[in-house]
Amino acid sequence: MQAPVSRSAAIVLCGGQSRRMGADKASLPFGDTSLIMHTLLQIAPAVTKLVAVAAPDQELPKLPIKVSVVRDATPRLGPLEAIRVGLDSLGPQIDSALICGCDTPLVTEKAVRILFEKLSDDCDAAIAADIERMHPTFGVYRVHAAGVAARQLLVGERSLHGFVKHLSITAVSTRELGGDHLLHNVNTPEEYASALAAAGLPAAEIPPPSAP
Repeated sequence: MQAPVSRSAAIVLCGGQSRRMGADKASLPFGDTSLIMHTLLQIAPAVTKLVAVAAPDQELPKLPIKVSVVRDATPRLGPLEAIRVGLDSLGPQIDSALICGCDTPLVTEKAVRILFEKLSDDCDAAIAADIERMHPTFGVYRVHAAGVAARQLLVGERSLHGFVKHLSITAVSTRELGGDHLLHNVNTPEEYASALAAAGLPAAEIPPPSAP
């Protein structure tokens, strides 16, 4: 079994509002576990620390492995705030961290390790990219990128693509990581069904939303 990347973490973003799904994505059934737990299990062997960033009042499913849960300091600022909070939470024992959405269950440990390998000493982040664009929510970032995110938020800039323009980036092709399917997002019921099928899992019903 390969050892985790030294001084590494993974930050899984799970605080989105899940409007198109109609139910909290993190808690969706995925095989015999939840969507967030399945994603965490794929990436856990590659890193030394796991962090989940949730919305302030979000109730997460049971996480049977050690995961630090932190919460957005300011709600509804989107994924850039979650990235800032996650990176800020890591402490001096961590040098770099994978950023990954809880709704990308087809990511692999191999792809995570490749991203860490591509993070050279002279760059701030190694980010997955296909022929059309970069994917800032699947990349490895230096911890100091939290400061860049904070400055962007301070001036009202929430765009992830605007954020990465202020970083020295290594773009890593999805083909090198294992294929475009790795970044399959689960945002709608149809995408959820497709992800279950791609993972070789039976179809599952979307639970009704919790009462307010």
